[in-house]
Parts: sequence; C-alpha cells; structure tokens
Amino acid sequence: MSERRQPEPGKEPTPNLPAHEVVVFAVGREHFALPLESLAEIFKVSEITPLPLSPSYLMGVINVHGNLASVLSLGRILGIKSAAGEGLLLILTPAHGGMALHVDTTTGFTSYFMLEDIARDTPAKAGSVEIIEGVFRDNGKLISLINPEKLRVWIDGELTKGDD
Repeated sequence: MSERRQPEPGKEPTPNLPAHEVVVFAVGREHFALPLESLAEIFKVSEITPLPLSPSYLMGVINVHGNLASVLSLGRILGIKSAAGEGLLLILTPAHGGMALHVDTTTGFTSYFMLEDIARDTPAKAGSVEIIEGVFRDNGKLISLINPEKLRVWIDGELTKGDD
C-alpha cells in the first residue's frame, strides 16, 4: 500500500479518514480517476473490432485474455473531445462490468482523503445517471472521480433501450 500524501497547502490533515487509492487519467483536457480496486489492467490500444450499428460511444470489442470486452469511449460518453492519438484502454474488473474504457493518457496513481463538492460546469452525467462521484485536487489539478458502478448501470441501460 502506498504512503499517504500530504494534504494540499492550506488544507487540514485528515488523519482519521482512510486514503482512497485511484488511477488518474486524462480525456482531452479533463482529468479523471477510477478507484484502483475497479481496475484490472491498462493496455495500449490494439486492434478494436467495430460493431455495426452501435452507438458512437461503443468503439467495438477487444479480446482480453480470451474474453470479449466492450470498448467504450469515455470522451464520447461525457461529450469531451479527446486528444489525437491511439490512447489507452482501462480494463475494469468483471465485478465492475469487465469493459474497457478508452482514454487519452494515464498520469499515474494517487490517493485522496475526502471529496470536495463539484463546483464547475464539467459534464457530470451520462444521460440521466450521475457517474461523477465528486472531485479532489492532486498537484494543483482538479480530478473528477468516476463511480464505475454508476457508469456500468448507465451503459447497461443505454444498451438495452432498444430491447423494449
């Protein structure tokens, strides 16, 4: 387990709160984080097999150790223009949907102690489901924490809309 980081200048230390470990990544100019326990692997983008007639955020599927994983563009889901380039795939654990999230870059791993209120106009919803759980600061950057369970619920709902 990593050491706890010191709080930002001007912030009180929070010794009674547990540190939450996250992976930090970027989509366009925005920074996001996912709980480390929801992450299985990080891959460089390889061959993605497109699926005909799929929504724009569903880039296709990939083979992950013999299992198919849906590749979802987090930028398209949140309405954020991604940077040019191939990017990375964050493979979520089977308990968190087993999907692959396409992101631009990862910036590392960190921990936070508490969440602040969201006080900016960054897209916090995918449709009607709030997938952003809160924000925290890391090295001067505001990082939006994605709730992988809420993301999975939104995706399940979106993909089953045509089944009615």
